Amino acid sequence: MKIIQTKLKDMPSSLLAELGSYRYSVFARGEGWSIPSRLSTPGQEYDRYDRSDVIWLIAWTAQHGICGCARLMAWQDPDSGHTTADHSSNGINNVNGSSASDASDTVWEMSRFSARLEIDEELPLNILWHAVQLAEQSGIKYLYSAATPMLEQMFEQHQVNYHPLTPGVIQSEDNLFAVKIPVTQLKLAEKFHGARRFRPEEVLPTLGVSVPWGTRGR
Repeated sequence: MKIIQTKLKDMPSSLLAELGSYRYSVFARGEGWSIPSRLSTPGQEYDRYDRSDVIWLIAWTAQHGICGCARLMAWQDPDSGHTTADHSSNGINNVNGSSASDASDTVWEMSRFSARLEIDEELPLNILWHAVQLAEQSGIKYLYSAATPMLEQMFEQHQVNYHPLTPGVIQSEDNLFAVKIPVTQLKLAEKFHGARRFRPEEVLPTLGVSVPWGTRGR
């Protein structure tokens, strides 16, 4: 299992198509989420948060293709419309009433978090480890993420540190409760310390994807 890290703008075109198909199978067909008509691509799922600068973590194997994913982006305050970057410069209060200019309010939102448990029952934890590691390396203190009862049960079982958030704090998922996940996760560190992330081009020969459209002909 390899965890690929890439921004949407740098993602090879066929990897993007495979991700869209995987997302459709999980979220549109599996969970029944609606797809805005203007973003509708047959058999693929995209939304308005798929901006060029968002970061994707993609779990991939040669045998099964994409097995899981997570999208990382600046958290947007649903009340003010400001992002994490705006908070740090303007000192806007966060959902807990404290100043968002504090280090504790440096937040990313983790959305489209999914994993095929039949492939690897610990894959959600693996993806989460890479997410908190990347966030910490980027100066982020917390991840806000949607949570299901099954995911919360897994967090409890593996002693993942998290705290419930008020519903509506995150905007990019359909009617799910949210949790606040500190980037310091000692139990995950014990389990996954030393695991690395891969660039798309590192798995390109076996992945069978084309280069990004913007680099062709150069």
